[in-house]
Amino acid sequence: MKSWHPPLILLALILPAVIGFVVGGPGFGVMLAGFSLVGLVIIAARVIPSDSIGRVPHPGPERRLLVVTTFPIEDGPTIQRVADEVQLGGVDPEAEIRMLTPAVNTFLDRWATDLRAAQERAQRDLVISIASLTLAGVDASAEIGDEDLVQAVEDQLRSYDATEVFLVTRSSNRPDAAIEDLRERLQPPFRHVEIG
Repeated sequence: MKSWHPPLILLALILPAVIGFVVGGPGFGVMLAGFSLVGLVIIAARVIPSDSIGRVPHPGPERRLLVVTTFPIEDGPTIQRVADEVQLGGVDPEAEIRMLTPAVNTFLDRWATDLRAAQERAQRDLVISIASLTLAGVDASAEIGDEDLVQAVEDQLRSYDATEVFLVTRSSNRPDAAIEDLRERLQPPFRHVEIG
């Protein structure tokens, strides 16, 4: 937000009310002030942040991967596909890999602000994925993220300076809007891996 935005917003709220008071009296002024306030709330709700996510990785030999998955990686073909796409076979032992799964909630649980079930599902998915990758010879750490996929990646990149970001999704459950948003806003290189 620029320094001149707050006075402009305040003017946009006050000016219709003043005009309404002058032209039609107190009732009309209050009504126009209410309409301008509702309009401002609608505009604020529709504003989508477009600033970049993460930092441009510094050139160097170390590789820090953030692998975001929306489902548990458990069967052999999926593990092999992810390992091939992420090039885990050629990763040196010093490479750091972090798995991230968003804690997706149901409508009723979200409405009741009950995050426990979503976190337990995400934890289960992460345990399955980490165990499967460990059996394949890949060491990784795990984190549970926000329900919103883009927000989960943004939060994670504040504390984890990834050099590459991979999003692993199923073709039946593909979050197209999130994929495009990550493709446009991420500073580290981004790849989408779709498991059919």
